[in-house]
Amino acid sequence: MPARKFTTAVNRFKRSAKGRLSDADAPAVATLEVLASELDSGNLTPALIAQYGLTYRSLLKRVTADEPPAESELTALLRDAQA
Repeated sequence: MPARKFTTAVNRFKRSAKGRLSDADAPAVATLEVLASELDSGNLTPALIAQYGLTYRSLLKRVTADEPPAESELTALLRDAQA
């Protein structure tokens, strides 16, 4: 199994989010890249890991904001029961 790298994960995220991130997201993307590089260098401090996670989740929310929320199991059961 190839070594897992934070920078590889960031690159995959950027490819999957292509077209859904705007120029306004550039600072957060740059921050994520710098944090990933630092983490890959072996500096696995709790503070860096936490900041990476916060930055990633913030960008992920922006990428998925346009997607409709997933239907809950209860909603699906109620919809099917009414049909």
